[in-house]
Amino acid sequence: MRRIFAFAAFLALILPAGPAPARSDTRVLEFEVRRGGAPIGTHRVAIREAGPRTEVEIEIDLAVRFAFLTVYRYTHRSRESWEAGRLVALDATTDDNGERTRVSARAAADGLAVDGSGGRYVAPPGVAPTSYWRREKLERTHLLDTQSGKLVAVANAALGSRAVPVDGADAPVDFYRVSGDLEAELGYAADGSWAALAFEARGARIDYRRVSALSQTGLANTTSPR
Repeated sequence: MRRIFAFAAFLALILPAGPAPARSDTRVLEFEVRRGGAPIGTHRVAIREAGPRTEVEIEIDLAVRFAFLTVYRYTHRSRESWEAGRLVALDATTDDNGERTRVSARAAADGLAVDGSGGRYVAPPGVAPTSYWRREKLERTHLLDTQSGKLVAVANAALGSRAVPVDGADAPVDFYRVSGDLEAELGYAADGSWAALAFEARGARIDYRRVSALSQTGLANTTSPR
């Protein structure tokens, strides 16, 4: 038996080891959402990168209250899968104050096959969703609306940099005006990460304030998109 164990130990030393587990880097961006200056909920984005693959999970929970009554509620859940900078899968569900919608998309040979509440069609290659966490989306002229599943036409213009609260302290943020089918101001920090958002909805101004950006490293999950 001693010889067997000794031989096994010898083999472990001379045989090449298997490939090391892939490492993944995860960053979580958390926003406080305000309506007319009053907090109404949160928006959370978890971004996990492992080599050429990126997985993104998004959670939005909003509620507008008047006195002791909730007069409006919004929830959104979305999962994105990217390969080498290309969106290859997306699944999203939304409850907009009782109106429920869903969007599912998968990479196809000629673009992105979209199936949602807005119908079925093939979006052009390279289309990006309206989830804002990628600064590169500012280069797109069309985006995939993750609530309706429709393509929206947009134009972007730089507004310059100004200091705003980011992760508990004032920091310089580059702002851009988004116009067209969407109207908003988007802000990105010096490292390119999403840092701010403002738009008008139902007669009130909605502001996003990023309150934290946590990072961690671990083993990658290599599961393919559904």
